[in-house]
Amino acid sequence: MKKTEDGTQYPVYRQMEIAVGVLIGNILEIRNVSEWAAFMGYSRSHFCRSFKKRFGENPKLVLRRARLRKVCRVIQSDWSATAYKVALESGFENDKALHKFLNRNFRKGFIALKDELKRDAFRARKVISFAADSDYEYIIGSGNFGSDGAAFPAGTAL
Repeated sequence: MKKTEDGTQYPVYRQMEIAVGVLIGNILEIRNVSEWAAFMGYSRSHFCRSFKKRFGENPKLVLRRARLRKVCRVIQSDWSATAYKVALESGFENDKALHKFLNRNFRKGFIALKDELKRDAFRARKVISFAADSDYEYIIGSGNFGSDGAAFPAGTAL
């Protein structure tokens, strides 16, 4: 069990749920699983084992989905945003890093992602919710997986 500053102890499974909340709240600072583990006070290997045991999924995939979620939120908040602006507001170094992330992990380009989000928003015709609960559910439970194991939202408002 892990002790907090006030001395209370949480079991490891509860710590992993807290870790997802920490990721959502600090997505701009957490760039990889090692940083995420350090942020939580764990070694990378212990964090990965505990996370996989709790959620049945590699934390690297969860981190990718969280970063994609942030990119989508930035795009949805400003449809005219350039790739460079989206990259900076999403925690990427520049637009090249954003393009590389999208291509490698989701086989999508920035323009294709933006067009898909616009199309989905037009079809749904609903207001985008910025609730942390929906972020948590998306990042942990409702990501859709492609044939290559990469997560990508399909047909839902992000």
